[in-house]
Amino acid sequence: MFVPLPVLIAAALLILVLAAMALRSGRKRDPLMGGAPGSYRANRPMPAARFPPATLPAGTLPEDVEQQVRALLAAGRKIDAIKLARDATHLGLKETKDLVDAIERQAP
Repeated sequence: MFVPLPVLIAAALLILVLAAMALRSGRKRDPLMGGAPGSYRANRPMPAARFPPATLPAGTLPEDVEQQVRALLAAGRKIDAIKLARDATHLGLKETKDLVDAIERQAP
């Protein structure tokens, strides 16, 4: 059986193109480069918390931190006081701001 050379070359090219398409379909596509967006998994586990949960009640600070917070509030540096209290308690921003506001209201 004799097959002309151009037919063999065309068949080989067709096989290479199909193999390349099959390999490419297995890769993830970047939506920014024109690919389809990835699917979202609803059952994916949530990532672990960055900080351990707060062990302090929402209304208390360690004494040394509370003294530093009061000093910062007296100096008019409320944002620094909130940052310091947040680092000490690992509470959320709103909870920490409420805590610092309560300390500010208690200040003589």
